Amino acid sequence: MKEIKAQEIPIELLLEHPENSNSMNAATAQKLRRHIEQTERYEPLTVRPHPCEEGKFQVINGHNRLRVLRALNYRTACCVVWHLDDKQTRLYLATLNRLSGKDVPERRAALLDNLLHAFDIEELTALLPDNRKQIEQLERLSHFQMDELSAQTALEQELKVPVMLNFMLDESDAKELNLALDLVIDRAKVDLPRSQALVRLARFYLDNLSLTGA
Repeated sequence: MKEIKAQEIPIELLLEHPENSNSMNAATAQKLRRHIEQTERYEPLTVRPHPCEEGKFQVINGHNRLRVLRALNYRTACCVVWHLDDKQTRLYLATLNRLSGKDVPERRAALLDNLLHAFDIEELTALLPDNRKQIEQLERLSHFQMDELSAQTALEQELKVPVMLNFMLDESDAKELNLALDLVIDRAKVDLPRSQALVRLARFYLDNLSLTGA
């Protein structure tokens, strides 16, 4: 296997991948900063030649390290350059970046949705940290397309009385709900309010419940 050597790349040539779903909280980022300040050592960033901007590089793994290096006014960053296409890059984004930091649910949902267009469930189950059940749930939601709401007259719209629903969720349940709503909105391909996304999600469940006879 050919050894890939790290190289110093000017910070201004490094651009974050827009589909990166990993985020690091302030406390952990501060620890990372102190470590780099004290040791001047860090794991090399993984990058690829930028697909659209000639001469620049797109970060695949190391977004949080890049932000710390910028904050410390580093002029260059130690990087390993991989030559990957978009499909391979998304796969690495969904695996490498889970080793540190924390996923932003909405961004990870969009990333996995894109991966489902390139890989089947068996492949993703073998390649990603997510288990099969999580990926199957995502696939059902990603292919979920409710019929568009029936056209209503202006008078009907005026007669509709909005109802406010109040309920509390714990953090993990709230993240799952937000992830599902983001997928519904993304698949709708229209400017859909989150309230309507929730309604579509409920209809999707009720329709599937009636089909299974549960």
